Amino acid sequence: MEYISTRGGTRAVDFEGALFSGYAPDGGLFMPQNIPSLDRDTLRRWSGLCYRGLVKELCSLFIPADLVPRNTLSGTSGDTGSSAIESVRGQKNMDIFVLLPKGLCTQIQELQMTTVIEDNVHVFAAHGNSDEIDEPIKQLFADDDFARKHNLMSLNSVNWSRIMVQIAHYFYAYFQCTPSLDTTPLPVVEIVVPTGGGGNITAGCIAQKMGLPIRLVAVVNSNDIIHRTVQHGDFSLAGSVKATLASAMDIQEPYNVERVLWLLSGSDSRLIKTLMDQFSQSKSLKLPEDLHRRLSETLRSCSASDEDIVGAMRRCWEENKYLLCPHSAVAAHYHYSQPDSIPRCCLAPASAAKFQDAVLRAGLVPQIPPEITALTAMETRSTPLERGEDWAQVLRGWIGAVAQQWKA
Repeated sequence: MEYISTRGGTRAVDFEGALFSGYAPDGGLFMPQNIPSLDRDTLRRWSGLCYRGLVKELCSLFIPADLVPRNTLSGTSGDTGSSAIESVRGQKNMDIFVLLPKGLCTQIQELQMTTVIEDNVHVFAAHGNSDEIDEPIKQLFADDDFARKHNLMSLNSVNWSRIMVQIAHYFYAYFQCTPSLDTTPLPVVEIVVPTGGGGNITAGCIAQKMGLPIRLVAVVNSNDIIHRTVQHGDFSLAGSVKATLASAMDIQEPYNVERVLWLLSGSDSRLIKTLMDQFSQSKSLKLPEDLHRRLSETLRSCSASDEDIVGAMRRCWEENKYLLCPHSAVAAHYHYSQPDSIPRCCLAPASAAKFQDAVLRAGLVPQIPPEITALTAMETRSTPLERGEDWAQVLRGWIGAVAQQWKA
């Protein structure tokens, strides 16, 4: 399996090349050159696997089995940073650099990152939003010599490996929601995806292309660029990022839309480069009519306000005694608005324990585990990134210093 850029301006790489990277050198995103197609017998066999077994089978289609990562760089709008830190903290062969948008995550999300003080964990609190912290990361990966010298890789959904593992969510959800695979045609399951940067919905589009009979719904908060793109072909920035209760989805530039458009264009890298260059210059793009038609046939979409979010949180608690996080509530809002009875799965990306303000706003009582409460008494450590600083240059200095310590 080889991987190519969505913009077609760089040579194909193997999985290791895609893994130890972020953006492709031409500014595009790596995607597998061919998407495997699965038959009914494979789906039937996979349906009996546990989740881990399913992930293993799926990943074996895309990767060799003998790779170990070395050095990671991640921007986070909430949960990516803490989960990435947890996976590598204390490791001797890997350092992690995480940028978080200061004050735009919840206090608990921020503490989950800043209270980790192992020597291989480096957290930067940037005075900017989620889109702005992506920029220095993009600059570092665009410097191919620097990225190779320091074995940089990304744990954001910029990295293909993140998308690849998320594909398994859709197969697992489908098998949980389908009583039988013995009917013809196979039953369709609708999967509702809270959507920010678009990585998870991209994974769903790939699962669909692999032959999984799912209907996809991308649900956003008031930062509705993906909704406008699906509905009207309008991939254009609004005036500014709006702060919402679903803070991890407060994103105006969902870079994974590029991957979705590449898939739907028939892997037309020349077209994607033209479109993305136009968007980069003007921050405004009207999709070609044919491409918009394919997108609207592939995805449904919906936008949820803060009022919609707290309403869904409240209703879910009243009816099920289940406490939704505000991001999960975005998906539940869509479900509650639908009159049809198609089998449906709403993806729930986070724990309500991290979003106490949203829970209180819904008139509900937060459920806070003791390990979360303990964070408030722990030592914290982070490095500020102030407005006006060259954040990419600051990161270069830190990464270079860590590399020197390794050599010493």
